[in-house]
Amino acid sequence: MSATYAADGHAARQLPLLPRKARRRAPCRQSYKPAMALAGELAAEPLQNALKEAMRVYPQGVTVVTMRASDGPRGITVSSFTSVSLSPPLVLISIAKGSQLHDEYAKSEAFAVNFLADDQKSVSDMFAGRTAARDRFQGLRFADGTSGSPVIDGSRAVVECRTWRVYDGGDHSLIIGEVVAAKTFSAKKPLVYYSQQYTSTEPPERAAPPSDIVW
Repeated sequence: MSATYAADGHAARQLPLLPRKARRRAPCRQSYKPAMALAGELAAEPLQNALKEAMRVYPQGVTVVTMRASDGPRGITVSSFTSVSLSPPLVLISIAKGSQLHDEYAKSEAFAVNFLADDQKSVSDMFAGRTAARDRFQGLRFADGTSGSPVIDGSRAVVECRTWRVYDGGDHSLIIGEVVAAKTFSAKKPLVYYSQQYTSTEPPERAAPPSDIVW
């Protein structure tokens, strides 16, 4: 083996190579979250669980929000729906960013909110993600509404909207629609989601008194 020479012309001392197994490997670089960030996440879990439990005792009407994509109709079950304003007429839906249809709804120009009746549990299940997005309308009767969005046959009512604003809402997008048409079809009992199961309502014993929080 030829010698290795230093700059002064003298042979440089060459260290023997260690066997492959004896060579020390550089320690793996692992990324760790800062202690404060990790503590914050751990502290948030009990609050998130408490919020989930609280929301389970709050009855929510079940809707299917529909829209028209370039390759066909789309629909998704939504219980996070509320009215916002009468002048101008605005409503709000909340779509999870993890939903496979999130981007299509966030970019949609129009949508329709179909209020389901208590005999439409199978429709709610169909649009709740248990069926592929492009197959959800198979065998379902519907017609295009004023906005071009599907109106599902058998729904209690429909509110049709053009998209007015889209806001960031944490792990959801808050989509506000300006109402362009609204129609009530029947007085059937509503489909309600309560305590992680479907239920409905009983006819009111008496009319609610006038209030600023009721349209």
